[in-house]
Amino acid sequence: MVSWSHQVAAEEPIAHPFIEQKDIKSETCLTCHPEKKQGKFAHSAVGMGCENCHQATSEKNKTTITLVATGGDLCAMCHKANTDPVQHGPFKAGQCLVCHDPHTGDYEAQTRAPVNALCFSCHGENSPNVKVNTATTLVTMFGNQVVSLETYRQAPKLRLDPSGTSGHPVVGHPLTGKDPRSKDGILSCLSCHNPHSSALPKLMPAGLKSGLDLCAECHKQGVGP
Repeated sequence: MVSWSHQVAAEEPIAHPFIEQKDIKSETCLTCHPEKKQGKFAHSAVGMGCENCHQATSEKNKTTITLVATGGDLCAMCHKANTDPVQHGPFKAGQCLVCHDPHTGDYEAQTRAPVNALCFSCHGENSPNVKVNTATTLVTMFGNQVVSLETYRQAPKLRLDPSGTSGHPVVGHPLTGKDPRSKDGILSCLSCHNPHSSALPKLMPAGLKSGLDLCAECHKQGVGP
């Protein structure tokens, strides 16, 4: 079992340029931080008001900003916590921000990269989204998310073909293309795995008894070889 350790600077109080207490409101925040509500996919929480996630206090000419809760506890205030027995490492550790931007992004659900590229950041080799620093034993992902080198190495690495478009769960198996079972018809890691948790091994979708059942969903329909 991978034990997720993660450095989250935002969980500590942040010193902020002074704002009068009366001016602490979402409109003021978004005047200086308009990018937090811009982008193709904006988190609905931004429209609910910054104060739902952030608490700002001004006193003695000093403004300090903290989160009203930290880690997964903050997300769980709106998103129902899942109690399935098999849980994805970062989800179990409450490190939602490893995979999701809390404000806005170019991808659905504010993921930090397209689905497969997101997964292969941990489960692939030599991802452009990852910078390993062996001197500090830290790994920086997506520019600002930091995990321990030990955690990164423990994540199972998949042996994919050089293009990264096939090779799992067996050699030659496609990882992109068409998926007739999904609502968007796109084959990705999410075609066979739940991203957060599952009652089944390997985070397989509900309603199956084994990996063979999962394979049969496509191959019995003549989709695969």
